[in-house]
Amino acid sequence: MKNINDLHKLSLNQARSIIILAPEINNPDVRIIKTILAIRNNPRRTNIHFHIVAEIKERINLEAAMIAGEDEALFVYADEIIARIIAQSCRQSGLSIILSTLLSFQNAEIYFKHESALVGRTFYDAVFAYNKCSVIGLMLSDGTVKIFPRLTTIINTDDQIIVIAEDDDQIILSSDYLLRINNEYSGSTSSSLINHNTVLLSNPMTRRATKKIERNLLLGWNNKAPLIAKELDTYVARGSELHILTNSDTIIQFINEQLINELTKQKIFVHSGSLINKFDLEKLNLFSYDYVILLANEDSEQQNLIEEADAECLICLLYLQNIIDKSNNEKTFSIVAEMYDIRNCQLANTTCADDFIVSPNLISKYISQLSENKNIKKVYDVLLTADGPEIYLCLASMFVPLETPISYYQILQETLKYQCLAIGYRLMKYLHDETRFFGIVLNPDKQEQIIFSQNDKIIILAEKFMSSAP
Repeated sequence: MKNINDLHKLSLNQARSIIILAPEINNPDVRIIKTILAIRNNPRRTNIHFHIVAEIKERINLEAAMIAGEDEALFVYADEIIARIIAQSCRQSGLSIILSTLLSFQNAEIYFKHESALVGRTFYDAVFAYNKCSVIGLMLSDGTVKIFPRLTTIINTDDQIIVIAEDDDQIILSSDYLLRINNEYSGSTSSSLINHNTVLLSNPMTRRATKKIERNLLLGWNNKAPLIAKELDTYVARGSELHILTNSDTIIQFINEQLINELTKQKIFVHSGSLINKFDLEKLNLFSYDYVILLANEDSEQQNLIEEADAECLICLLYLQNIIDKSNNEKTFSIVAEMYDIRNCQLANTTCADDFIVSPNLISKYISQLSENKNIKKVYDVLLTADGPEIYLCLASMFVPLETPISYYQILQETLKYQCLAIGYRLMKYLHDETRFFGIVLNPDKQEQIIFSQNDKIIILAEKFMSSAP
């Protein structure tokens, strides 16, 4: 948009939401802020309250954007979101697939719903009130979002249930729950849906992971690299190491003069080299690292350079695979790779990468979700930070017996005993099967029978990851 007259071509007063993407120009945030001012001050606007979702490229411009947008605009700082996803995904293989599924408008989506039948009930009751939905939290009357609150939390009249469901028309109370309600009205049962004595609300045997000293490797560099380094700082113990491979003197200078002073728990080691030089990669002693993060090199608005960045990532992954294959070590470190074009991930499916983060694809999905419901942002603000509940993939054997049919209802009960909330599972036999979402199943029917094998996972929400079976 070059001037306010351009807006007259649009039916803004009839729009349910307005999405503003960053243009491919220098300093795009200035154009974004100008566009928001033009929309909000358009002399032809009616009394409608706009719902604007806009992308911001630089955090320093966020305050000005919020002043311009006031309560009519939400802003997506894309680099920070991707940095958080990468930092978590390198620690939880499969997380990027879970997030991509939740952000897409297919099969498993996050919804908010007022449910009068649950008023006065506990969050524990709500968890079991639906057969085909996974309850994950509450939005209180003041707009505060609580993901996996205390099981004894009472649901009030104006609270909304936050659920994962296939579609909003699938958010239906189960017949068992409705029968229970009817029996209560007749006085034949107690008011508790399930006997709370079966759940260890404060289980002393619960084992939670403590932060440990880590040695991590960052291959390549772009705008998200400093954010990833800072995000990793919230997960690791003091004394951890972050090794960075780059051949840019400018980047090395930035690391030594600025980034090194912004980290409190990690010591930075810089290695001069190229991610597409096998000799440079071999010198790194890859098997000494816990996690390896591969970044597409500097962002570019030009499609040919985006393809070049992805091609470099593919070459690096091929070299890493070759190094692993020729070594006597079994691969013990996780690799997460960022790419720009989702089509290029298909070329890399046979490499050693555990997860791919397709930055533009994830951000476009996230913005689309916010355009439908601005409260979605509050959910991901919780899930994508180290504070509060996060998504983890735990070995199924930590909770349930293997090679034995078990209902998802029982799985849910077992995870709650250890202050974890199941939202799905992963069958590792489908690890490389894209048609089966790489083995990941979100929001299963609670009556579904599942047989877990060794290394299969249960997907949970928890404050801290359980490192071993209780």
